[in-house]
Amino acid sequence: MEIVGFQSLRGFPDEVDPDELRALGEAMDRNGLTPTALGANADVARSRDVWMGTDDSVAYMRPQMELAARLGFPLVRTQMGLTPEVLERLAPIAAKEGVRLGMEIHAPEGPSTPAVLAVREIFDSINSEYLGFIPDFSANMRAIPGGMLERLRSRGISEAGLDALVRAWEAPGAPHQRYERFAAEADDLGEPDLPVSQARLALTMFGREDPQDWREVPAQVVHIHGKFHEIDDRLESPSIDYREILGVFAEAEEEITMSSEWEGHAFFDLGERDAFEMVAGYQRMCRRLMDGDKGTPSVCDDKEDQL
Repeated sequence: MEIVGFQSLRGFPDEVDPDELRALGEAMDRNGLTPTALGANADVARSRDVWMGTDDSVAYMRPQMELAARLGFPLVRTQMGLTPEVLERLAPIAAKEGVRLGMEIHAPEGPSTPAVLAVREIFDSINSEYLGFIPDFSANMRAIPGGMLERLRSRGISEAGLDALVRAWEAPGAPHQRYERFAAEADDLGEPDLPVSQARLALTMFGREDPQDWREVPAQVVHIHGKFHEIDDRLESPSIDYREILGVFAEAEEEITMSSEWEGHAFFDLGERDAFEMVAGYQRMCRRLMDGDKGTPSVCDDKEDQL
């Protein structure tokens, strides 16, 4: 089970009611759930004028890591943005608390983008087993989800406009550059402003990095966000090649936990899809794929609540 601290616990991390923490622990025990990751926030830009310095960042992250250890979570998930100085000071705190600090790699970043390569160098320099990465499979998509295209179509974008968006998504270049090219073409086509603006999501949240690039950092992967948007009737993910990507991580020497993360709510209306049904289908897909790899360590357990 993975939770997000600021979302799930009122007063997180300093003023959480002890009764609430006790109720959380009892609920996990009652339902046979194993704590895997607690989502923390780096929040380095809480002030738009001055970003947090080293001391403030360490003081902000420390209680989040301490509470994760208190609750029995072996891992704290954070975001890009922590400086080398902060990471160097957090590593011994993580070791003391017995929790690993995992930096999430989410689209538009990927294992080999410049920002992540810089962090990989920092991790190599610090050389702590308590620092690692959390791949989010939004980085490794093979298509824009059909639900996203349908949402834009329902908002008034023409088929020519959608074709322009797909071409922009498949083109080289930074996300903002590709969006600007798409927006200019959409303007020439007379597409409505609102769905054109909403289409920016496709170029920032759906990455096109090569799944095979994860083979370069297996020892630094501490957890996985199994992002998905749709599961079809054949129990396949049309927008992410799970057969290839699970094959990469199945070769890891150590067990890696993976959270099921459905993000179709970004374009489906409330009530249009049942999130529990989506996750159940996703987990069946994972088991089917992994069961086909005989003799390979499985990242998918037989119990649905382990993903």
